[in-house]
Amino acid sequence: MTIEGKSNGEAGRRCAWAFTLIELLVVVAIIAVLGGLVMPGVTRSLSSGKAAGCSSNARQIALALIAFDNDHQQLPWSTEGFYAGMFDLMGVKTNSKLNGTNWVQKLDYFKYIPRADNATPWTKGVWRCPGAGYAEVLGKDAKGNVGNLPSYGICTSVFRPQNAQDPKTFDNVPQRPLKLSRIPRPDRIWMVGDCGRPVQNSAKGSGRYYRTDYTYGRPGSVGGWDFTSSATPAAQPALRHIGAAVFATFDGHITKVDWPGMLIETNDFTARKDSSF
Repeated sequence: MTIEGKSNGEAGRRCAWAFTLIELLVVVAIIAVLGGLVMPGVTRSLSSGKAAGCSSNARQIALALIAFDNDHQQLPWSTEGFYAGMFDLMGVKTNSKLNGTNWVQKLDYFKYIPRADNATPWTKGVWRCPGAGYAEVLGKDAKGNVGNLPSYGICTSVFRPQNAQDPKTFDNVPQRPLKLSRIPRPDRIWMVGDCGRPVQNSAKGSGRYYRTDYTYGRPGSVGGWDFTSSATPAAQPALRHIGAAVFATFDGHITKVDWPGMLIETNDFTARKDSSF
């Protein structure tokens, strides 16, 4: 009897400490509520960290462009020798290996920004936005070619190729060099920042991109950003950071533009109203 009584007493004590189904459900509900309160903060913290890393990258690239202007009295061409062989800043034909180089390759060639590696230098280090996933960084073009492009782009409506083609004569016409000293409103105009090609037919301002890019062109009309092109939508500022694109202006400071800002081209960041430079 004593042994059986002891056994029964232990069983009773075990039952006294057990949770009922309702108590378990209450605990689960409390954990779910706490998780719901904490997760948005964690997500915002992670997003803020990525935006901070992106800001640092954009600033470093901007400083490299500013240093290039200080050394050569002009900013690099968006594309060198686009219609003809590349010439240096004094008009002397240069190394043929540089023919057709773009501004990214120019910064690399003259060591303004050391490359992360020789295989895919534009998808790592300062050229890689923390908010751009691998699917975007390695996105393919319409022909199936892997991009391996930087996450950051310049506006080709501000920067320019070394040579343009006359629409009437089709002759090569040398462009006027772009100099930092001639940039109007340097604290407002886009110098370099988040750039990508949106997923075709994706919701405007949704921040979905299938490929990074190193240049984008100002749309034909204010806010006329392309999302429906039959081939691939045109590159544009990429809203990778809580609905905003990080970019550096021509005076080197960092700012952001969101979708409403892109629609009105806030502060005329594409320099649509300026033509003097």
